[in-house]
Amino acid sequence: MSRSDNLRLLDIIDAADEMSAIVSEGHDAFIASLVSQRAIERLLEIIGEAVNQLSEETKSSFNGVEWRDISNLRILLAHHYFRVDEEQVWVIASTDVPALTIRLRQ
Repeated sequence: MSRSDNLRLLDIIDAADEMSAIVSEGHDAFIASLVSQRAIERLLEIIGEAVNQLSEETKSSFNGVEWRDISNLRILLAHHYFRVDEEQVWVIASTDVPALTIRLRQ
């Protein structure tokens, strides 16, 4: 059974909320904790996979969201894990994802 776009959007928001709890501990805690780093990477993968399953109609209803970049990040994390820059992951988790969830909640 396929999940609806609304459920996938909720998956994105739920993953972002979980990420927010980790980010709230701060940058130093994130860098010091391999567990936090891997948790955020996994949550970004979940977001990317949910995005990959969204219909084009739903994606087009959110102007300005860089859906391709989100999908590409999932590919990087899943398949090119050895190239992941944790500082860049921090910026995405602490800045880009919260901005995305604001857009999705509107």
